[in-house]
Amino acid sequence: MYIEYYIIENLLINYIIISCTSILIKKYSSKKKRWLGSFMGTIYSVVYLYPRLEILFTLPFKLLIMTFITLISFTYRDKKEFIRISVVFYLVNVFICGSTYFIIYFTGIEHMKVSFLIVCAYISCELLKYIYRDIKTLKYIKDIKKTIDINLLGKHCTCEALIDSGNLLKDPLGNNEVIIVKSRTLKGIISDELVEYDYENMDISKVQNIISSSDRGLISRVKLIPYKHAGGNNSSIILGIKVDYVEIDKNKISNVVIGLSNFDDSEYDAILNPSILQEV
Repeated sequence: MYIEYYIIENLLINYIIISCTSILIKKYSSKKKRWLGSFMGTIYSVVYLYPRLEILFTLPFKLLIMTFITLISFTYRDKKEFIRISVVFYLVNVFICGSTYFIIYFTGIEHMKVSFLIVCAYISCELLKYIYRDIKTLKYIKDIKKTIDINLLGKHCTCEALIDSGNLLKDPLGNNEVIIVKSRTLKGIISDELVEYDYENMDISKVQNIISSSDRGLISRVKLIPYKHAGGNNSSIILGIKVDYVEIDKNKISNVVIGLSNFDDSEYDAILNPSILQEV
């Protein structure tokens, strides 16, 4: 029975570590790739139960295993980006393992309790995200516009997005950056009703009407983004949809919400949150 708990514990903690790395580097990684990487890490952890295989515990072999896990779990464009992902992945491992050990040592709770270990790893992951967010700075924005590719429910569209430092909107629940998008740009991805809907002066009752008439696959992705107009005190709501990922400069960025709007401008179809460009 112990080996079963050990495997479950390592599988879930590995998944948390890989997911945390994906969020920090802002690179889209499918659940399949994350689970495959987690499974490989779990297989290696089981080897520790067999002391006779001590050659597999050497530093070169450990680095080799981490390299394979990185290759399986993440996508990259070149060697430079692969090295950057590998370094972040290694540092996330060190931070989460170290902070988990500290929590266990500080509380005095037995480290073999599976649920407690998983909770410790999750708390460490959340702490690392906050630290990373606070210490990183915005890159210098060279271009005022970017071509972006929005992917939602297996469909995608490409549009021009204006980089606007005034758009710092975030989903209040998931803390995900928001890109304001013309609803008509998403024709063929969302229903015609949503494409033609008037998103001015949105309120809860309007949102409920939209949700009640939407596809089930879209309902779970709906987000409400509160905001205030510049120089005004009145609050309003933007209807948001969490997309699969947004591709910018060949980088797939996950954990992004698009806010539907009817703004009228012929030069661009979306307003980009500059925070998204930090890892492009």
